[in-house]
Amino acid sequence: MSQTLHQTKLRAPGRGTAGRYLRSMSATIPNSGPQPSGTVRGATSDLNALERIMPAENGLTLFDADTQETSYGIWFLDGLAYIFDTHRKGRRYVATLELLTEVLEPVRVSGDRIHRFNRDARAGGLLPIPYSACFFKGNLHVYTFSGPVRGFDLAAIGDTAVQSERALMQRANRLKSRVPAAIARAQRELLEGKRRARHQADLRVLTARLRETQTPALADETERRTL
Repeated sequence: MSQTLHQTKLRAPGRGTAGRYLRSMSATIPNSGPQPSGTVRGATSDLNALERIMPAENGLTLFDADTQETSYGIWFLDGLAYIFDTHRKGRRYVATLELLTEVLEPVRVSGDRIHRFNRDARAGGLLPIPYSACFFKGNLHVYTFSGPVRGFDLAAIGDTAVQSERALMQRANRLKSRVPAAIARAQRELLEGKRRARHQADLRVLTARLRETQTPALADETERRTL
């Protein structure tokens, strides 16, 4: 969900009014997600902080960040490239990983499978954000989820940008074996040109980095980049 090249994603009529409304709501929406069990150390407090910063209700998840620290960062995992971004909200930093970069056609995956993965992610200290569509206006991020999955983000929090990114990568790496097969396959198909990205800028960044990575020794690296 890289933002720098996506300033025009929110195209709905009356977007200024909608933006003001969502900003006013972001401070009042309660946390509604179930509390995870068997969490790793620090996971519950991190989730509580993330849910205050990124409130969710009725299929909407809002993130009204103050500044953007990293745009189009690239993380390699198992030979595939993933986009991550980092934003500051108050004194905390939130790093988000595009487990599935937004695609045009929904991924065929059951609601039960998504629910189980969400539970595992939360137990690992990550906030899962499956979405049917996402929109941006400035530093305001709006995710909507109505059932179909076209994208999937994971979020982690820290006291610095680097700390949040490190937590994101470490926890996502531990979670990789539990990622729904349909989600992992869709991300691979996107990179192979078998699926269409909603935003071609995303695909250009991902494929460019894959072309630059010609040997296994260069895989599983992290690159922070601001475009």
